[in-house]
Amino acid sequence: MLEIRDLSVRIGPYEIVSIEELDLAPGERLGIVGESGSGKTMTAMSIVGLQPRDAIVTGSIKFNGKELVGLSDQRLAAIRGADIGVVFQDPLRALNPTMRVGRQVAEALRLHLDMSRSERKARVLELLEQVQLPDAKSFVRRYPHQLSGGQQQRVMIAMAIACGPQLLIADEPTTALDVTVQKGILELLVSLSRDNDMGVLFVSHNLGVIKAVSEVVGVIYGGHLVESGPTGTVIERSHHRYTDALIAANPGHSLGDDGIEARIGQRLDIIKGAVPPLGGFPSGCKFRGRCEFEIDKCAEDPPITRGDDDHRFKCWNPAEAGSSHAVTDQGVTDGAR
Repeated sequence: MLEIRDLSVRIGPYEIVSIEELDLAPGERLGIVGESGSGKTMTAMSIVGLQPRDAIVTGSIKFNGKELVGLSDQRLAAIRGADIGVVFQDPLRALNPTMRVGRQVAEALRLHLDMSRSERKARVLELLEQVQLPDAKSFVRRYPHQLSGGQQQRVMIAMAIACGPQLLIADEPTTALDVTVQKGILELLVSLSRDNDMGVLFVSHNLGVIKAVSEVVGVIYGGHLVESGPTGTVIERSHHRYTDALIAANPGHSLGDDGIEARIGQRLDIIKGAVPPLGGFPSGCKFRGRCEFEIDKCAEDPPITRGDDDHRFKCWNPAEAGSSHAVTDQGVTDGAR
């Protein structure tokens, strides 16, 4: 359904994203994970033409065989909402504060589908019920500021799925929510994907969230896809040192089997340093400089190594045994997977 080849996103002299190959099959859930500033959101937003205006996108992004790179804003706008839905990180900023919830959900229906006013009204109620908002009729006339964070995000999801898209892009939709609300949103997204055979591209910096939601994972650092493959394979047998470091820094690994008591007074595992600023990434492997396993060869661009089960990584000095770390997911129930 989605095929990305040699994607490059540049702002001025800086290349923000450089993805050689990334695919998403119909109905599949793909998680994109990495620290803030790694290029996750830029990659996702470039698919639907929502990158910054001064960004230049080249390469190929095909959706159901149709090339998206180079399409006019008008033609991309026709695809957004109808065929590809987008859920943003901050629903309160994404929602119009002057419009009632029902009108905002109906807007996508009005723009993309030939429906009468009564049909749109009925569909809005159906959508609000589908995203599990209690007493959906009462939400139709509310304004965004009258809703909780979790309710706002459910309204955003209702808007994104209104026209029955084949692909849903969710850009860190649970970051600002507490753990209990986050669990409900994750279960909802998985359920919607399964019930509607809808592909999901889920962006997060949290490996636990990715494990709970995604069937396939892509690890991004410095705008490069450094490791990808089935989620279980990547987490249980990670090869790239950045993936390994992300897993080690996951609280589920840091606490271990002995629980929090065993770690009292001890430092949690971290990735040393910080993601470099724009233009500050080194040549060769972008993780070079922060990696404790760096070798001289890392100054050169690493090739893609392909393993079993479509597991791919780019590392000169890989973790041969893979990661034995445990990653705690976010509590999505087995029935929702």
